[in-house]
Amino acid sequence: MFTIRMNEAAASALQPLAPADPASAVPVVSQGLRDKFAQGLTYNEGALTFAEHVGQWAAPASVSAAIAEMGWQDLTGYEGNVNAFHLEDYAPVHAAILDGGQPRIAYEDRVMLLRLGLVAADSVFGLIQALPEPVPVRCVITANDAGATFRFHQIRSGEDWANLELDRYQVDMVVVIDRHP
Repeated sequence: MFTIRMNEAAASALQPLAPADPASAVPVVSQGLRDKFAQGLTYNEGALTFAEHVGQWAAPASVSAAIAEMGWQDLTGYEGNVNAFHLEDYAPVHAAILDGGQPRIAYEDRVMLLRLGLVAADSVFGLIQALPEPVPVRCVITANDAGATFRFHQIRSGEDWANLELDRYQVDMVVVIDRHP
């Protein structure tokens, strides 16, 4: 079962879902992003992460030790941060640099990054379904004029990581997709 929620900014940006140029509806997935997904997912003491993070984020002793050492309150927060990446790193977007050194991404590119995030979510859900015991997962996609972020985590009772009152996000376009096997 899928549940898709988005704030008004994201809903407006993603309309129409069938644009005049159908080729622009689905962004091209870069080789780097395909490589990230090709490595798959892994479990380490209950934490589900991209396989490329093995040994990179967790303390050698255990995820529990890493969570405590890094200050995470729970596995959900840990996963949401470890599994986050900037979508603009995998897409041909142009960021103008403003006087203060801040990047500014054009609105059309932000919409393309949201669409790329939807493709990334679909890839994560495919990886989850391939696990011996699929788990419920939440993907969170955010985009604003400075960039776009994709992240995912397992859905756990009592560990709500994202504020699901999405219209409270005034600057970001936000899409949250839950998948329960």
